Amino acid sequence: MTTENELNELRGIAERVGANDHIDVGAIIRDIVDEKWVNPTGAYNIALKERLTNLSESDDWAEAKLEWKATGEIWYVPMRESADDILPTVHQEKHPHECVCGHKIAWHFEIVNTENNTREIVGSEHIGFWMVARHLLVDLNVPADMITQERIGVWIKESVKSMKAKWWWSQWGEQFEEWFNAVKETDLRVNVRDGESYWDVDTNRYEHQHLVRKKAVSKMGEPEYAMASIVWRWNHPDNKKWFYYHEETGERIKKSKYQELAYSERWNYSRGDELESITQKDSRGWPNQRLWNDLQIFFFDLERQKTMLVAKDEERKERVAFVVREREEQEERRRKEQEEYEAREAIRREKRRVERIAHEKKLEEAFEVFCDENDLPLFNSDYGENNWEKTFLSDMIRKINNLTAMSTKQKSRIIKIVNRVSDPATEKQLAYVRSLGGEPNKDWTKREASREIERLKNLPKTEEETGGEE
Repeated sequence: MTTENELNELRGIAERVGANDHIDVGAIIRDIVDEKWVNPTGAYNIALKERLTNLSESDDWAEAKLEWKATGEIWYVPMRESADDILPTVHQEKHPHECVCGHKIAWHFEIVNTENNTREIVGSEHIGFWMVARHLLVDLNVPADMITQERIGVWIKESVKSMKAKWWWSQWGEQFEEWFNAVKETDLRVNVRDGESYWDVDTNRYEHQHLVRKKAVSKMGEPEYAMASIVWRWNHPDNKKWFYYHEETGERIKKSKYQELAYSERWNYSRGDELESITQKDSRGWPNQRLWNDLQIFFFDLERQKTMLVAKDEERKERVAFVVREREEQEERRRKEQEEYEAREAIRREKRRVERIAHEKKLEEAFEVFCDENDLPLFNSDYGENNWEKTFLSDMIRKINNLTAMSTKQKSRIIKIVNRVSDPATEKQLAYVRSLGGEPNKDWTKREASREIERLKNLPKTEEETGGEE
């Protein structure tokens, strides 16, 4: 039974939103199911009012219409198909494929009279504002102040979508699943577009990135036609967008539409918490006609596409194998070249060593001849007692090797340095060794005595010698 409070709430809602008896859902149906739809007018509206009034407790349409509410049950039965397996028995016996007004319908909305429990069918064009509003208010517990034209439109939209999806899957679902599963992997490789190029180290050439083609190129039937990816449109996990929601009505709009709103209107919307899928599987529940057509075309062309992919894969495989062989051959050539280079270097090094030995031998022989001709003793830099003498002797050896003239004074200095090395130590040197605490050897040469003196002078002093100083 309809209470007075419920009726008052309905009247208040209608007055607040400016509702009419019926909802113009033609645009909603067209958007959702891709079908042409014309709302009946005139005689059908009159017939609806008369017949629903006759089925109501009240004889006044203004009151009778408030007795009816939508039940939430909706059935979709295409015009040329039987309703026997779809509609409940109570409706099969009345007027399947017809609204209570007599208009032919495919969408069957069930309504019930809350006063006498009579159940009837109306089409989408005659589902009344009152009927949906009462369903939201009573059955779905939506607060009265939240019921708007937009909220009712959303309910119709979701209901229609759900029923069309259910019907479509009962007709074509098995075929769709079979074909989709057959083409999905190939689709993601064929229905792509070229992205930026990159250097592929395996093929040793520039390759293009392959990106999912999100929009078709040209039109179907034209030579340049290239369909958008079937997987992208149907259920690709990356096919998502941001949506904005009206804080009062819950209306959802895309970001592009939100950006078109005036700034004063944007305050009523807030962005969703996360990206939402816009694939047809999630947004519609069944594929649109374009996707269904493309799937059929692609499925029947699948073997040719696979053959092309096999050829493409084979070309890449051969290219990679060619690059591998080239690199191996290059590496082998480099290895041989390195071995040949090292062999040549070894020969050159040996040649230089032999030449150096021969040259040194010649220098040694020339040095001996020079010393013999100039009455000089054989010598080297080790005969020097200090750095200056060692450097001097080295310079004299270079002069001899370079055939540079040597002065008489230089010759005399050489003789003096060399002979001093073999002269016996002087008594003065031996005495100095004793004074330093050493034990001199009478067979020492001057050089040996000098070295012993230097050693003793560098020994650390004992405590007795330092006078016990700390």
